[in-house]
Amino acid sequence: MAWIKRTFIALLIVFLLLAGAVAWLLAGLDINQYKPQLEKLAAKQGISLQLEGDIGWQLWPKLGLQLEDVQLAPLKLPKQTLVKAEKIAIGVALKPLLQRKVEAEEIVLVAPQIELTVDKEGRGNWELISEALEAQSKQPPKLSIPKEQEEPSQQQVDLSLQKLRIDKGVVLYSDAQTNKEYKVQDLQVSVINLVPGGEPGKLTAAADLTGSDLKHPLKLKIDSTLALDEGLNGLRLQPLQVDLTSENSAKASLHMRGYLRRDSNTQPWRIQLNVNANADPLRPWFELTGTEIDTRDKAALQKLSIEASVEGTEQKLDLTPLQLKLDDVTFSGNAQLRNAEMPGLDLNLRGGAFNLDNYLPPSTEDEAGAASAEQTEGVEAQSAQAPAAEGKKQGEQAAQSDQTETAEKPKRTVAAKPPAAEPLPLSDLRGFNANISLALDQLQAADLQMDSPEIQLTVDNGLYRLQKLSADIYGGQLNTNGQLNARAQTAEAQMRGGLTNVDIGKVQAALFPSEDVQLAGEASVNWSASTKGKTTTALEKNLRASVEVSSKEISISPFNLEKNMCQLFSYAENTEMPTRDWPNSTGLQDLRATIAVKGDQVDVSEILAGIENIALTGDGEVDLKKQDFDFKLGLALVGESTSADGCTVRNKRWRNRPLPLRCKGDFDDVNISTCKPDSRRLDDLLREELKHKAEKKYGDKVEEKVDELKEKLKNLFGR
Repeated sequence: MAWIKRTFIALLIVFLLLAGAVAWLLAGLDINQYKPQLEKLAAKQGISLQLEGDIGWQLWPKLGLQLEDVQLAPLKLPKQTLVKAEKIAIGVALKPLLQRKVEAEEIVLVAPQIELTVDKEGRGNWELISEALEAQSKQPPKLSIPKEQEEPSQQQVDLSLQKLRIDKGVVLYSDAQTNKEYKVQDLQVSVINLVPGGEPGKLTAAADLTGSDLKHPLKLKIDSTLALDEGLNGLRLQPLQVDLTSENSAKASLHMRGYLRRDSNTQPWRIQLNVNANADPLRPWFELTGTEIDTRDKAALQKLSIEASVEGTEQKLDLTPLQLKLDDVTFSGNAQLRNAEMPGLDLNLRGGAFNLDNYLPPSTEDEAGAASAEQTEGVEAQSAQAPAAEGKKQGEQAAQSDQTETAEKPKRTVAAKPPAAEPLPLSDLRGFNANISLALDQLQAADLQMDSPEIQLTVDNGLYRLQKLSADIYGGQLNTNGQLNARAQTAEAQMRGGLTNVDIGKVQAALFPSEDVQLAGEASVNWSASTKGKTTTALEKNLRASVEVSSKEISISPFNLEKNMCQLFSYAENTEMPTRDWPNSTGLQDLRATIAVKGDQVDVSEILAGIENIALTGDGEVDLKKQDFDFKLGLALVGESTSADGCTVRNKRWRNRPLPLRCKGDFDDVNISTCKPDSRRLDDLLREELKHKAEKKYGDKVEEKVDELKEKLKNLFGR
């Protein structure tokens, strides 16, 4: 066992010799002499470096330098600290150190705090440093050791980076323009072998993110393999993976692969990336950011994904191909982003079947109906529990209430004071250009089903031109165009278009479902509209539109206008109605109507149609605010009878003479009795007919007979 003892003693002697050599080396090399050179080197890069503490050596866990109380700031604003660190440890290579050279292999930042601020002019405090760095060479910096101490061949301190770690870092960001603040804390970063021109390195990072518009903290994780080109003029991502999670179940991920590169410092960056972003589930992100989203379908807005190939420069980026997937609907196409003096966007997408109604807010009618139903159920429950005596008392009160209903009704129908009109965000509608083209296989919007819808929109600094809006709607074709000018202080809009040969019954069933009124047949509509204003209220008030409706044949039920015509003749001639089964519908041939819209008032200036041997004419008005209508129609008999099995009129004076019919009511209360003879206008016609008969019987003496009748009436009533 003696050889073991001798070996151990030999190793101990070698270790002591090496320890003595390192101690002698460290004692003879005062690293603090490089502080002024480090500060001057940083100043050349546009950075104010302040080393408040001494530069010392550390022996464990790795040989290196240790800097305490380090501060970085823009050279022009040295008091506006950008980075502060309690301690910075720099690991050095041992072999070059034995040759009295310092080569940094690893940098560890302990509890660094980075403060990023944006002033009211939109300038970041880091821009002064980045601009200074742009003006300098990107080669690794060199430090010289004083000549009187070292040989010329040994006068270097190489700061090339092989490893970087950040432990418990904090990043503070504040924007004076938007009054928003964000904080990244517990930042852990590890970078391995990130040497320009070397093999790809490894980057991992994790942090917690909070902010002024975040309801919950976000956890951030980054994992990437990346490489730097020589001169720091290129960055390759192979790939980059970013994951975001929150305690409210919000999740998102970003995957990128590609590069950013430029030929020189004066050339723009070239970008080529494959990007895949995904948010699933999506709805928690709205809650996380404090955005209130309520949709008709609670299954909407559940997930979103974006896939794109991005290529171009910082001035223009092409996204080709581009794929967006919202829930189960996929949109494919391309896009272009322009970062010129006037920012621009070109977007061309095509998708499958999309139900827009599912993404709209619930209608106020649905909410009011639900509230009314709940209230009705409560009232019915209370009524069912009331005793018989209480029921009798309520009946007496109801009878008394009937007498005062007219007086109380105005109180219930008084409209609430409308909210103050808010100005249109005209300034937000300016300052950019766009060309947007969107096509779908099918669109469900406003309860209408449209096949092959397509929209083309161009934006030119506040001038919006709707070049095309087309779709197939229930057998018909929609085509319209228009523009909105938001360049001035008052917005102006115009639109014109048409809807040809549409199945009006399907449109009525989709938009105005009713068991009382049913439409059938095809119709065409042409319109031209314009408006202007500074608020949405003004736009509605100043709306002026001209609408023309035409149809070769359309059926409306439960009205039978021929029956109404025969009732008019029966009343006028004092004859009996013919006995027959009247259908509960009316067929209108060659319908024509001219409509003028002024704000919420709709005037129908001319209605022309044919009903068997009856000519229909008339006009009317619709009050969109009150939701009611009033039409005055005239029914004129063309032949002897209204139809083959209709009623016959032998008196020729009633032929080709419009007999008055009035259709009046509310939108929600349309029934078979809505249209009926206009007794006031009909009485005028009867008086004319009686006068004609009197003239025919008495001739020139009719005036005398009228005077005699007046005298008798005066004596009768004592006048």
